[in-house]
Amino acid sequence: MRPEHHRGRRLRHAGDQPAELRDALADRFVERRARRHRETRDEILLAAREVLLERGATDLSLREIARRAGFSPGALYKYFDSKDDMVKALADRAMGALLEALAAVPTEMPPDERAVEIGMAYLEFARHNPEDVAVVTMHESVAVGPHSTEHEQLEETVLNVFREGAASGVFSMTAPEDAEFMTYGAWALAQGLATLEQRQRPATAARLRKQQRRLLCAFVNGLKTEPAPPAPKPAPPASKPAPQT
Repeated sequence: MRPEHHRGRRLRHAGDQPAELRDALADRFVERRARRHRETRDEILLAAREVLLERGATDLSLREIARRAGFSPGALYKYFDSKDDMVKALADRAMGALLEALAAVPTEMPPDERAVEIGMAYLEFARHNPEDVAVVTMHESVAVGPHSTEHEQLEETVLNVFREGAASGVFSMTAPEDAEFMTYGAWALAQGLATLEQRQRPATAARLRKQQRRLLCAFVNGLKTEPAPPAPKPAPPASKPAPQT
């Protein structure tokens, strides 16, 4: 008997099986289908990541992604709504991995020490995962619409450190908007240090790496003191009297 006849017999007798068994078979079918969908989506994202890093977000080609993943361009829309949706999925994965790295910093540390350790954890992550950092940075430059859960969690992780420091008096700036100001400064410094390290020769990068903690400490310690008032503007020079004629 040919294999298709066996399949036909199984299908014909499926209705005679107990309800529990039919439900179990249906669940297995749904699970296999969902697994294939995830695996295919992962293959597409892998190809998209390659193209994104080669060409940038503005020149991301769906046709090229489809070619590398072995699909037609139209088939991609079964898994992603748009090109932006694809970039967002890549960025969300990268931010999720970064969140795991930052979660290793003990939450019971004082806010000023925790801020430094979070910065160091970010630099370590960027050192070993430069592609993920590049994907996040590219996504932020073209992101539209509401932030993802991963983005909000990442932002809150850093914001809360400075909020706690301001509330407990560790930092001198205590206004509600000051936490965002301090977070922005910390992010700019950490991202700048990571980029600088990646673009140097190995020997130079190793020397710079030794100064990273010191620079982060200098930034955080600077938040503990009141900022100096702006220097007064010099008085304009006195005008000379017009010569007598």
